[in-house]
Amino acid sequence: MNGPLPSPRHEVFAHAVASGMSASKSYALAYSRPPNGATRASAARLFTNANVKRRIGELRLEAAQQAKASLQVLIPALEERARAAMAAGRMREAVSIVGRLHTLLVR
Repeated sequence: MNGPLPSPRHEVFAHAVASGMSASKSYALAYSRPPNGATRASAARLFTNANVKRRIGELRLEAAQQAKASLQVLIPALEERARAAMAAGRMREAVSIVGRLHTLLVR
């Protein structure tokens, strides 16, 4: 099974977890429930659902592919700006751009 989950609430839960929200908060969001012990238990149970786990994985993979595509465009553009700044003698700007590149590559 690929694509969205049949249950809209499960889909909301999967999107929230894939975006980095805790399972408990994701469950509270999807089911409009206050975060408490019962919510945590229900979230843990839903998180073990094979289809939900698969969907979370799909969503995370999509996000990673989008990030990779963005970086493939952004990194060469920043490198070119850094070279242009160095060639023009704007070292402070060049160092700032190299710092941004470093931050992108280290993450």
